[in-house]
Amino acid sequence: MTTEEKLAQALRTIADRAENRDVLPGVLAKRRLRARRRATGALAGIVAVAMAWGVLALRPRSPVVTGPPPPDAGSIERVWPQAVFTMPKGPRVLAAINATEVLIWNERGTLEVYDAVTRRSRIVATLAEAPQYRTVDGDRVLWLADGHAWVAPLRGGGKPTKVGPITGENVDRIALAGEHVIWSSPLNGVWRMSVKGGRPERVARSKGLQLVEWPWATDEPLDVRTNPTRVVNLVTGQRIKIRPVRGVERLRCGPAWCVGSRGQDTVVQRTDGSWSRVHRGGMPDHPYRGRLFLGSGEIYDASTDTTVTFKGAERAGGGRHWYGGTGVLFWPRGDALVVINLAAIP
Repeated sequence: MTTEEKLAQALRTIADRAENRDVLPGVLAKRRLRARRRATGALAGIVAVAMAWGVLALRPRSPVVTGPPPPDAGSIERVWPQAVFTMPKGPRVLAAINATEVLIWNERGTLEVYDAVTRRSRIVATLAEAPQYRTVDGDRVLWLADGHAWVAPLRGGGKPTKVGPITGENVDRIALAGEHVIWSSPLNGVWRMSVKGGRPERVARSKGLQLVEWPWATDEPLDVRTNPTRVVNLVTGQRIKIRPVRGVERLRCGPAWCVGSRGQDTVVQRTDGSWSRVHRGGMPDHPYRGRLFLGSGEIYDASTDTTVTFKGAERAGGGRHWYGGTGVLFWPRGDALVVINLAAIP
């Protein structure tokens, strides 16, 4: 493949990612649920799971869908009530910061932190427009604008710091790691630069890899339909081999869990292929915090094998009516926004 062909494919890849960049983790609902089953007996009155996650046999080469959804499944208000809150309608929710705070964009042109406990917000920075690529680490927010990275504290009223320039026009994943800004692109590996400036340097062992969630990176192919082969810890050098279960394509992986597609289904599997579960419908993307996956009207926690549903986010007549950011979902209800903060899930 020529350099021009690689660049063209990379740009198509970034376009695909950018289209879904505000959806946690990028799993968009593409169809309405085909059937809803109501639980009986002790579960009468509890909303049934909207789409069943069938347990696959533990043999990675011959997965079989079995059984109904787990008995502890229910609405998110019942299972994880601390993860749901309402706030005044108007701002756009961009990212989860911690269990009680989220990053929001106010239409008056400000990045703000909204506190669900005090129900107040504080201004972090004033910008011309909402940042396309951004991330938070609990204490700071990082975003890209005008060929540079910008870092601002989330507390204390400090001013944003300009870092860069960040070389290359294909940057699509960013992170904060201590005193470094981290970024990657489909063609050029993982790079870093001090938040105080200086020369960018490629992170050791990162050539040909894409940033997943620092310090993890993967050899994600330019063709989004194909599977990566390994996940690498760029600090320790640990390498984890990815073993897709039979028939799965489009895998996107963290160090423990992957999500991919097989026909019309989504498959969540362990990275080594030793365990998997089928989800009816949906589009795969990387898990949030390595374990949380979003389907059509439901959230799945792979670490505890728990599925919860969320209600009230569908348009009349069908179709998705919710929006997403990094670790957050939200939708309008009357004069308020209903927000699901995945950072509040224990």
